[in-house]
Amino acid sequence: MILVRTGPRFLFLRNSDREQLLGLLEKEYSSTRKPLDQAIEESSEGDTIIFVLEKDEEKEQISGSTSVLLTDIGSSPLLVSMINKKHLQENIEEAELGPGLLVMKAPPPGETILEKVRKEYDALSIPLKEAIMKGHSDWSVVCFTGCPLSRSLSTSDLLDDTLLIKKSVPDLYQELRRQAVKYLTEELEEGEWREFKINIYDYWGRYNLQHERITTVIEDLEIGFILGEIWSLDHPFVLMSVPVFQIQLFSYMNPKEVKRILMALEYDEQGKRLVDFDLYFQKKKVEWGGVEKGRQTNRIDVALSYREKYMSMLTADSREKLARLEQTLHECEEKEKCEQEENK
Repeated sequence: MILVRTGPRFLFLRNSDREQLLGLLEKEYSSTRKPLDQAIEESSEGDTIIFVLEKDEEKEQISGSTSVLLTDIGSSPLLVSMINKKHLQENIEEAELGPGLLVMKAPPPGETILEKVRKEYDALSIPLKEAIMKGHSDWSVVCFTGCPLSRSLSTSDLLDDTLLIKKSVPDLYQELRRQAVKYLTEELEEGEWREFKINIYDYWGRYNLQHERITTVIEDLEIGFILGEIWSLDHPFVLMSVPVFQIQLFSYMNPKEVKRILMALEYDEQGKRLVDFDLYFQKKKVEWGGVEKGRQTNRIDVALSYREKYMSMLTADSREKLARLEQTLHECEEKEKCEQEENK
């Protein structure tokens, strides 16, 4: 589970002929022009977003629709490359490195974490684009989001305000990484993380596949930390015990949200039951009927609505992986059925 990560760096270049320099950079670094908002959304750690300004153009004129270049080359190697290429060097009249970017996990509503970090670092709370324009090379812009940090984020995924902090990205990143759990804990309504037990029961014994499905979703949605995995016994009825594989999950999410995610994985997209996932919190079983008040429908319909919701939140790679695993589950079931028929 990622609680804080770095983002792109920002490089400002000036030239009396903006279009000429943009064209040279596009060709040299195989980059295409795109709006700033789109570049931020598509950027990853270690990327650089390049602004090309006219000689006397003010940074304040930059907006989300301003055309920029996005490259996967880090800002320092990029500057070295430009200096060593004479045709670029001759067309750059001024270069300025902007602030670095950090993104921090902040479960909704998120304002508590923002305010605590602001006070601790005497930060300026302003919109993202303003922070990018005002920041210096040894400053940091910190954004906050409730979304998983393992993927690209759009500006709509971020809190409206960001923090501009007078500290370099490497130093601030190390400090926030050490304190991230503390900040996240203070954001929680009850001020504590929760320990869950997830019992997996598969009639056909496909535990390795079910384990891979659930861990894929836990990691992709950054639900929490897996503390342990053991074989155990469940008691669905008096004097009846069945073997189950148990996962111990440490999460900031509330029990109802975790239960919804598990229900989404119990069925395939056609509504066929794949597995039983039972969730326990504080030694009590979390029942499906209480996860959403006022819903008068059957379990399959509820589970399929959750499946649609959470599948859309996964990355494309994870959705493809789950599809492959579910296909294998069906094949294993058919094989087991055939073997049972042969043994009759």
